[in-house]
Amino acid sequence: MKEALEKLWNEYFMEECSVISTDEEKILTKQALELGETTNILLNKEQKEAVEKYIDALCRIDALFIKKAFFIGCEFAVSFLLEAINWGK
Repeated sequence: MKEALEKLWNEYFMEECSVISTDEEKILTKQALELGETTNILLNKEQKEAVEKYIDALCRIDALFIKKAFFIGCEFAVSFLLEAINWGK
């Protein structure tokens, strides 16, 4: 089952979930870009590199938690459906 979920995540949901489509997503993306520009102005090269590494680490752990939540949610949904099917028997 893990392989099927991995394939579903990598080939479909990752692309679908990364599309900026709502007003809230657009606003937050714009804010993040503006903050990044301001940060680049205020920091020296060494500080910028440290902040970039920090942001990369946060993004990687966030992506890992999102993927983990997706897998756990799918596994729960399947077990819930199987239990519901067998409930009346």
